[in-house]
Amino acid sequence: MFRLVGFFILVFVVLNVLRGVLAPVPIVGAILGIPLLGFWIVALGLSWAFSRFANDAVDRSRQRSLVRTLGAVETPHNQGKLGSLLIQQGRYKRAIEPLENAIAGDPNTAEWHFRLGQARLKTGDFEGASQALLRTLEIDEAYGYGSALLHLAETELAAGREESSLQRLEQFERNHGPSPESAYRRGKAHLRAGRKEAAHAAFDEVAELARTQAKYQKKQGGAWALRAQLARWTG
Repeated sequence: MFRLVGFFILVFVVLNVLRGVLAPVPIVGAILGIPLLGFWIVALGLSWAFSRFANDAVDRSRQRSLVRTLGAVETPHNQGKLGSLLIQQGRYKRAIEPLENAIAGDPNTAEWHFRLGQARLKTGDFEGASQALLRTLEIDEAYGYGSALLHLAETELAAGREESSLQRLEQFERNHGPSPESAYRRGKAHLRAGRKEAAHAAFDEVAELARTQAKYQKKQGGAWALRAQLARWTG
C-alpha cells in the first residue's frame, strides 16, 4: 500500500517537472498538460524504467555469480569462458589473464586465441592482438564466418598498416564475399592511405550491401551504412 502511494506521489512530482520543462514543446507539452492522459503516460514510463532497472540488476547479479563460478574452477574451458564473459561485460584488461590461462592449457582452441585478440585490441596492444588473431587463423581460417579476418584487418589499420589491413579484407571478401563491415573497413583503410576516391567508393558500397542483406542482418547492416556515411562526410 505504502509503495503504491509512494509511486503515485513520484508520478505527480515527475509529471509536474516535465510539464514545466516541456511546456514550450509543441504537441508534447500539450499532451502532458491533459491531466489524466499526462498522468498515465508518466506512470507507464516510470513503470517501464523501474522494470528495466530491475531486470538489468538481476542480469548483473547473475553475471557476477557466473564470473565467480567460472573463476573457482581453473580448467582451460572455464578460464576461456570466463575471459569471454568478461569481454561481453567490457572488462577487456581483466579478460586477458584467464584467456592466457585457457590457451596455456588448451592451445589448439581457436576461440581462446580469438577472444584474446579481441581483448588485446580493445586495450591498445595491437601487436599482441595481431599475434593472437594470426594464431586463430592458423587453427581455423574461417573462424566465426570470417570474424577473425575482420578483427585482424581492424587491428592492422589501428597499428597504421593500411596495406596489410586491405590484404586481410581482400582475403575475407574472397572467402566470404563482401559485407557492409568489410566495405566500411576497406574505405577506412583507403582513406587512411590517402586514397579518397577509393574510400568514397567503398563507403558508397556499404549502403548497397546493407540493402541486400537478409532481414535478420538489416539492423547491423544499417549501423555500418550510417558509419560509412558519416566517414564519407568527414573524410
